[in-house]
Amino acid sequence: MSVKLVTCFLLQTAAAVLAGVLSIPQPIQFQGSLINEFSRQPPRLDDRIVGGHPINITDAPYQISLQFKLEGLFKHNCGGSLISKEWILTAAHCTFGKQANQLRVRLGTSEKSRNGQVLRIKKIVNHEKYKDKIYDYDFSLLQLEEPIEFDETKQPVQLPKQGQEFKDGEMCYVSGWGETRNSTESNEWLRQVKVPLVNQEECKKKYSRYNGVTDSMICAGYSEGSKNACQADSGGPLVNGDGVLVGVVSWGSLCALPNYPTVYGRVSHVREWIREHSGV
Repeated sequence: MSVKLVTCFLLQTAAAVLAGVLSIPQPIQFQGSLINEFSRQPPRLDDRIVGGHPINITDAPYQISLQFKLEGLFKHNCGGSLISKEWILTAAHCTFGKQANQLRVRLGTSEKSRNGQVLRIKKIVNHEKYKDKIYDYDFSLLQLEEPIEFDETKQPVQLPKQGQEFKDGEMCYVSGWGETRNSTESNEWLRQVKVPLVNQEECKKKYSRYNGVTDSMICAGYSEGSKNACQADSGGPLVNGDGVLVGVVSWGSLCALPNYPTVYGRVSHVREWIREHSGV
């Protein structure tokens, strides 16, 4: 491998780390052949809600911005869902290896960098079965340092029952703050997109070249692509039309690619775990 190619790869990797991306490098092209040293691991997500539209926080008052300390400042890194006055549900890959004092939660605002409340985290509870880099059981509970007061901008999301099933094709809503790749659309403002749930067996086949899709996961997206969640939305909510939290943004093949739905953590699979650790 040439020095130039290695340097390019290292620079890309360093940039991803500085941005708080806890994801897997994509295959690289070398001498006409596709080489992927991580072919058994899930691909990374990209960094935006694609094909969505801006919404007010009152339309998704459970949405929070999980912020990570970088160069002395707390910056948006992932999403999450408010499930009670003192507990947040997010993805374990957003919190794995981090200490509570490295994180903050901004809530009660449509803007990821302004307004609302910024709160400290008292405790991080990653799922004990979480597997780094393959994203199985990609769930994390965050306990706020002190309880909040509910209002129109801050409300808990409705949790499913343990083992609750959802129909293939059921339309759900995913929201978050991510780059729009459109200079006329600010990534400071909360955005949302509507996506259908995908048959589990079909999703498993699509991701069979990686470690596949497990029972702790659920998939959503259009076969033609163009709309879905991406990396900076990790940990954020996938909610159905009844307001039930179906999934937690976890991983996928780049962003809204045709035939590659986004994979979410299946919340109904860990409902009792949530109750056990948070009392919710």
